[in-house]
Amino acid sequence: MGIWQDIRFAARLIAKEPWFTSVVVLVLAFGLGVNTAVFTIVNATLLRGLPFDQPEKIISLSAIDSRGRPQSSSLLDYEDWQRMQRSFEGISASLGAPMNVSEPGRPAEQFSGTYQTSNTFTLIRQRPVMGRDFTPEDDRVEAQPVAIIGNGMWKTHFAGDANILGHVIRVNARDYTIIGVMAPDMKFPFNNDLWLPYHKLPPESLAARRNVRNNETFGRLAPGVSLAQARAEFANIQALLLKDNPDTNKDIRYAVIPFNDRVASGPIRTIFLSLMGAVAFVLLIACANVANLLLARSSKRTREIAVRLSLGASRWRIVRQLLIESVTLSIAGGAIGLVLAVALIRWFDTQTVGVGKPYYMVFTMDPIVFVFLGAICIGTGVLFGLAPALHITKTDLNDVLKESGGRSGTGGRRARRWTSTLVVIEVALTLVLLAGAGFMMRSFMTLYAMDVGVDTSRLLTMTITMPLTKYPRQDARAALVRQVEDRLRGVSALQSVAMTTNVPIQGGYSRRIAIQGKPDALPENRPEVTMVAVTSGYFDTLGLKLGRGRLFTDLDGTVGHETAIVNQRLVAMYFPGEDPIGRPITLYDAVPSAQASPAKTVTIVGISPTIRQRNIQEPLPDPVVYLPYQSDAQRFLVMMVRAPGGEPGRITAIVREEMRAIEPDLPLNQPQSLDERLAQSRWPFRVFGAMFALFAIIALVLAAVGLYAVTAYSVSQRAGEIGVRMALGAQSMQILWLVLKRSAVQLAIGLPVGIAGAIGVGQLLQSILVAGQSRDVITLLAIAGVMIAVSVVACLMPARRATQLDPVSVLR
Repeated sequence: MGIWQDIRFAARLIAKEPWFTSVVVLVLAFGLGVNTAVFTIVNATLLRGLPFDQPEKIISLSAIDSRGRPQSSSLLDYEDWQRMQRSFEGISASLGAPMNVSEPGRPAEQFSGTYQTSNTFTLIRQRPVMGRDFTPEDDRVEAQPVAIIGNGMWKTHFAGDANILGHVIRVNARDYTIIGVMAPDMKFPFNNDLWLPYHKLPPESLAARRNVRNNETFGRLAPGVSLAQARAEFANIQALLLKDNPDTNKDIRYAVIPFNDRVASGPIRTIFLSLMGAVAFVLLIACANVANLLLARSSKRTREIAVRLSLGASRWRIVRQLLIESVTLSIAGGAIGLVLAVALIRWFDTQTVGVGKPYYMVFTMDPIVFVFLGAICIGTGVLFGLAPALHITKTDLNDVLKESGGRSGTGGRRARRWTSTLVVIEVALTLVLLAGAGFMMRSFMTLYAMDVGVDTSRLLTMTITMPLTKYPRQDARAALVRQVEDRLRGVSALQSVAMTTNVPIQGGYSRRIAIQGKPDALPENRPEVTMVAVTSGYFDTLGLKLGRGRLFTDLDGTVGHETAIVNQRLVAMYFPGEDPIGRPITLYDAVPSAQASPAKTVTIVGISPTIRQRNIQEPLPDPVVYLPYQSDAQRFLVMMVRAPGGEPGRITAIVREEMRAIEPDLPLNQPQSLDERLAQSRWPFRVFGAMFALFAIIALVLAAVGLYAVTAYSVSQRAGEIGVRMALGAQSMQILWLVLKRSAVQLAIGLPVGIAGAIGVGQLLQSILVAGQSRDVITLLAIAGVMIAVSVVACLMPARRATQLDPVSVLR
């Protein structure tokens, strides 16, 4: 018989047992479907890379500081690298920035933009679909300002105007002439809508120091140059620049990695690889289930196989036939699993809209995904079919005759050993999956249960970005903020208004603290605190009352009135049993350097309730120092408005109109309630926690089905023995224990192995869990309890049926 005959024979056998086939195909569909879905996501995120010619040659060039934290590069770094390197066709520098676009007669809008060197589009082999690219002459300080816009901006902001080239727009309070429009699918590198020449950056940015590393730098490898050679060259450049610049380059090393690896690194890589491991476990559990079902079915085919062997068929010939049957079942499961995968991918895509993922990370199935699906279908068919095939081909006619008489021969004992091993594996893998889901869901619930400490109802937030071109000085920024607040306080529809650099739970500036009157540590050993700049109405807008001291006034933050408010967490950490009111503290940059910002000494005038700003993955909240905004007037602000009633849209329109009257070049962006803003920051825990939970539920159901099937099969095989025992006087509890004993042993072996794996999963997920949940004993005990409960229920049903057997009927 040829392979096509084997395939036809397998199809006929599968069609003859529709119920068995349906169960097997459905079990496999779950395992293959979730694997295909997650691989599609991983492929788009980690593997596919940039949508350009030879994307593997586009290499990110960056720095890593002494604490292992990735940084970007400075303009001076870029200029030195460009001059010294020979491994790249060229290297490009770019600096992402929000860009405020305003035109007469229409509200200002903000777009995502980039200042970039003139060779950027050349290196990635992209050209405008209308107009021209930047030239080196455009990228000079004295050149006429020109801009290239994105296709989306052209269609939405300019209604697809065919005469857009030569049109003048105002960007960050400066006029630019549009010279090109990019293709619809081109938003490199920062989901851009707008591109400007690099040397049109404000003078303050172009004059930045070497240790101000905020540029994204990449290059395209020259023909014949490997990544290893480029890394070796940059190691030499690193040594040379360290010798020339010891102050700014001390403990700095250069990272030369594929561009996509830099974008998709850190916790996001850990999450996706963990998801890939989770669905692999689901597939292994599905394989163990199907292998057990095939082992159970093999008892019906032992006579057929024994006869075929006795007639001269080789063992390999039989194994091939059985594996073709398994692979056919697996392919059918893959076809149904593909439908499940498409649904899961679409759900994930909707959940990640607007979270800042790169524009080229599109969750679609490409040829690589289909190759992966085909490979795991074949591999899975071989995996779950091999053990039953090897088992059944070891039988001979004598064993068949012995077992058909009701006695358990070597084949039956081998089958029980296989099924017991597979059940133990199922239990262990299910526990590991339950642990991952438990840790993620516990983190999710912990994060949501964190007391923000403020009344978030009717609190609307909007962002403001003041460009350096118009607001280079702190006093000008502080004056504008005072003017805006004064005007909005006179609007009767608004209850209160305040500005802050960071809303609760959404970060802050890291600073090191020294307390006058207490021993000071070395600069790098001073404790870290979170610094947030706020206007005088901040605490009133949040509905907070200070525990002690006073609120800021409009005078705080001016010369001679350097003040601060600290939270109760800071007081507990650094002033235990003391009164901090009136005590001076000094704040330093978090990373000490020769060119760090000047130290700031302030006097504590109030103690606020504890509001967590950063460290959401730590059990305890961070110590926070609030400074008056005018003492540290940043360009990036969040406006918070509390309104007694009314629709958020109406309030937003009122605020925007008032803002337009004061400063028409500044748009108010991202209008959201504070609740929406907080929910958006929690999306990874919600989405990935839900995915882990889904996979764990599938695994738990599959494990329960597997335990049930194995126990039921064991009861059917031992019906004669059970009948004899009952006829000799065995009680129901004795029969129950006889059936459950084997399952109890399997569970006793699988539980410790699974718990050990669960602890390992907790360590793997440590970097993404909230409040140190990686060794959560409660979660581990809970999942062990769930596993035991489900196992007992799954085994108890067939065991109870065993106690209800009629011994007379069985013996007859």
